[in-house]
Amino acid sequence: MQRVTQRQSPTVRRRRLALTLKQLRAGAGLSAADAARSVDHDASWLSRIESAEVRPHPNDVRALLGVYGVTGDQAEAVIAVARQAKQRGWWQRYSDVLPDWFSTYVGMESEASVIRTYECQMVPGLLQTEEYARAAFQGAPVPMRDDEVERQVALRLERQAILNSDDPPHLRVVVDEGAVRRLVGGPAVMKQQLDRLLEASEQTNVQILMLPYAAGVGFDGSFVILDFPPLPEPYPDAVEDRMVYVDTLTGALYLERPGEVSAYSAAYEQLQALSLGPKETRATISKIFADLVT
Repeated sequence: MQRVTQRQSPTVRRRRLALTLKQLRAGAGLSAADAARSVDHDASWLSRIESAEVRPHPNDVRALLGVYGVTGDQAEAVIAVARQAKQRGWWQRYSDVLPDWFSTYVGMESEASVIRTYECQMVPGLLQTEEYARAAFQGAPVPMRDDEVERQVALRLERQAILNSDDPPHLRVVVDEGAVRRLVGGPAVMKQQLDRLLEASEQTNVQILMLPYAAGVGFDGSFVILDFPPLPEPYPDAVEDRMVYVDTLTGALYLERPGEVSAYSAAYEQLQALSLGPKETRATISKIFADLVT
């Protein structure tokens, strides 16, 4: 697996810049219309910036910061983030098979400090083997050409490099027992996949918990909670940031409102509490592995 030395995502930078500019404008007591007018733009232009729909030019960011009274090192730190937000992410190489709605997720995942995921049907993509991923794409409800499958597999494997980076995210997984037992690709592929889960569970930054059938309940739908670290000083925005991602057949939901994030965070904690502990999970996966006949 390739080594990643730096995890910096223009997607995360664009989002953080949007949040920061909105926060600074509010702190200055200005409406979007007044702030935009001060730099010879209209309110819709600033609205698109503050919702991270567009990447502003660093000169425009400098002008806005002047209106908001932000100068010196703090201003330069924000402008540096604006420049980073205009760079291309590594995942753009896969734009031929990567829809915009998932490109956003890959960009977010690339710089997340903590990734919490609940999977009720499949092994999480960050922990899939090449053969398992290929079988999953080949059996997807939306048919793909063979070349598209191979590109999707390559993207999935490249995403996994963050777990081997110099500053890897903390990956916290709750996986339903059904996902562990489902024979994706057949017994031989599944044995290799279970071995990969056992191997990953030994990494200090990875925790895998299994929600057993005996728990009697689960959650109807997988989801991911992403945490992003605050940027270092002198960047003026020091708030911690969290987002929920929910995948659908034809798109995705990105949930950021406090009530939405709190609901999914509470659901994850409940699922975690109902799951087997790390040692019990390893023992159960080992037994499922031993019982598979290839």
